[in-house]
Amino acid sequence: MRDTTWLERLGLALRTAMACLIVSLTTLYGPKPLRHFTTFPAFSYLTTILIWLSDAEPTYGEVLKCCLDVSYATFQTIAIALVSVLVVGPASLGNGLVAPVAVALASFIVAFPVSTSLLTKRIAFGQIVVVYVTFVVFNGEVAHVFMLPVHVAGSTALGAIASLIAVLLPFPRLAHSQMSKGCKLYAENALERLNMFVEIMMARDNTTAQVLIARAASLSAAAKNTLKNIKIHHERISWERPDTRFLSRKQKLDPAEKLHATDFLLRGLELALGSCSSFPQGMSRDELTRLLEGPRTHIAPRSESTLKSQDSLGWHHEAESLSTAALPVCFFRYCVELFRGDFLSLRQDSKSVNGRTTEEEIHPANEGLSMARKFWDILCVWMARERFVFAFKCSISLGLAVLFGILYNKNNGYWSGLTVAISLVSGRQATLTVANSRLQGTAMGSVYGLICCSVFQRLEEFRFLPLLPWIILAVFMRHSKVYGQPGGVTAAIAALLILGRRNYGAPTEFAIARIVEASIGLLCFVFGEILVTPARAATLARTEISHCLDALLDCIQSLVLCSEQKNQKVVADLRKSQVKLKSHVEALERFAAEALTEPKIPFLRRLNTDSYNRLLGSFSKISDLCLYVCDGLKNLSGVQPTLAFPWDNITHELRAFQEKLHPSVKCLKEISQTKSQARLQKELQKRKICHDVEAGTTSNDNYSYMELGPSQADVERFSVSFVMLLKEATDKISCNTADDAFKSETALCLSSLGFCISRLMQETICIMTEITHTT
Repeated sequence: MRDTTWLERLGLALRTAMACLIVSLTTLYGPKPLRHFTTFPAFSYLTTILIWLSDAEPTYGEVLKCCLDVSYATFQTIAIALVSVLVVGPASLGNGLVAPVAVALASFIVAFPVSTSLLTKRIAFGQIVVVYVTFVVFNGEVAHVFMLPVHVAGSTALGAIASLIAVLLPFPRLAHSQMSKGCKLYAENALERLNMFVEIMMARDNTTAQVLIARAASLSAAAKNTLKNIKIHHERISWERPDTRFLSRKQKLDPAEKLHATDFLLRGLELALGSCSSFPQGMSRDELTRLLEGPRTHIAPRSESTLKSQDSLGWHHEAESLSTAALPVCFFRYCVELFRGDFLSLRQDSKSVNGRTTEEEIHPANEGLSMARKFWDILCVWMARERFVFAFKCSISLGLAVLFGILYNKNNGYWSGLTVAISLVSGRQATLTVANSRLQGTAMGSVYGLICCSVFQRLEEFRFLPLLPWIILAVFMRHSKVYGQPGGVTAAIAALLILGRRNYGAPTEFAIARIVEASIGLLCFVFGEILVTPARAATLARTEISHCLDALLDCIQSLVLCSEQKNQKVVADLRKSQVKLKSHVEALERFAAEALTEPKIPFLRRLNTDSYNRLLGSFSKISDLCLYVCDGLKNLSGVQPTLAFPWDNITHELRAFQEKLHPSVKCLKEISQTKSQARLQKELQKRKICHDVEAGTTSNDNYSYMELGPSQADVERFSVSFVMLLKEATDKISCNTADDAFKSETALCLSSLGFCISRLMQETICIMTEITHTT
């Protein structure tokens, strides 16, 4: 897999180098009429690098979309520039104080619409900077004023066309083929995980099993990235095959949706194995292989005869073998059955209960529709606010960068504004880390360019050749954890501006001016980010923990209602709570990743990396478990009137757990939002929590607070109680029906439901314990 990734990146690097080489040869040795319309080669390079070193790996469909985005940005810039020239006049725009104001206003207009992509905004920002700074450089006396935007547009078009040629030669890099490779790569990953599951079940001891489970977790993380790439490539297929836009919804289902469902079930198998108390599980390798043949067939379809042979596989569960230790294995088998698409008898019963299901679903649907409208109205207001904040940030940052860049060096005032233009994003980012990476990339690229100029001093016509290995290195820098996209982009651009251009003066002076201007731009970029989003990522992460805890309480509340009422409406409410929890977990993951890159500030608390990873893992597991609960209740919905399962006992246990959880969560939310280390210690002493939270250790002293909340004993008591009730229900089902498939499916659904609820309670307790260490 690593070899495949390395070859993919090398191919991207060679295509990026080809695009830059096309721009170099065109601007240096192309026909004179063509060079007349591409008088800003720096912007041609900038356009090429922004397309090829984007977040998505460029394909033919991606580059086509980028060309459309570039065209839209160019039309925006030309319209804004011409209107400003007609209204204000070129002489006024040549004023060093008027031009930054014009840049700020134009940037606000470009940034505010939500329909335009980030690439469109960045290209438009860069073009605005070039146009208005050029007016300042020539004091408003630009010959053929109305041709200046055309020259900028021509330079931009050259970069886009070079990118399009590079993605087509020597053969097209298609999104469809990349998506097929991704699906194949995911299938290999999934089959490897299934083989790993067999080895885990057959492990000779717990230590060996834990090592294998850790390997399976790393494979799961790799699968997550693969699924992300597949989804991106699928979105670009319509640009390569426009006819797919007119297909029906059923015909153009996203293959990533099926793969996400497969990965969800694989995570369930992994969760079940991670919950087993002892290994091996007492199953033979042949039995395990036959059991997992269904998932293998689902992932890599085989012949029809194989499928038929697997349909005869069933699971007959004996009530006497039920125990708390057996619940994880029951859930493991439940996930396997979901792979095979079983539980049809239970779901068919749910559709024919006197037609009540259909009638009951009508009202919740209408209610959900009205709620969706209210949510949409609130979302529109929120989006308008977010758009205004982003536009204001872009306006302030670019305006200040152009102002200070011109004041420092009027002739090179472009570079501070361009540095900000390629740095702006709509959401939050690790501001100081991004600025550091961009400054390092600029310095390294400039130094490399100066060294090559010295080596090729007598061969000036061929000094663009050293660009090729540097562009390849910059692509690999873009995928590194140290520099990332910011460092890779600026490293490539800095070398291109020195080695790929002429008539910019002495290389050493130009390089120094570039580094200083880039530093000015980065300072303005940091100022704009801090002005608009002053809260530290660590503070936002702790706030997001509070939101996750609120969503967790909603899930517990919905779970209690499900055990009480057992209808489709409360199951839908549980699904909504799960979606809310998942969105907050994703936000927490983003904030935590940014917070961990923040510099250490005295007297302010940093995040504990290991603790936050465990916290995110627990929240993610709870999110998955809620989905499994919804699916289990859906499977059981048709047989619940005749099931005679004592849900009242389960409701009592869950409500007791919820009542203990509420005050604990309230206290933990207050503690988690404490910013100062000194105030944290006082708060912990007040709450009588004797933890060394920064070290992540617990003292041996007794602390009364945590004893008030739910404990592991509550989970164990619930599991034991559920198993006893399950044995009674299984015995009643065996007496009332002779259908073996129906009995086994019902018992398996109930067993997996008990596992999910008990594991959800256990993960909740782990979160409470971890928060006291993390915050």
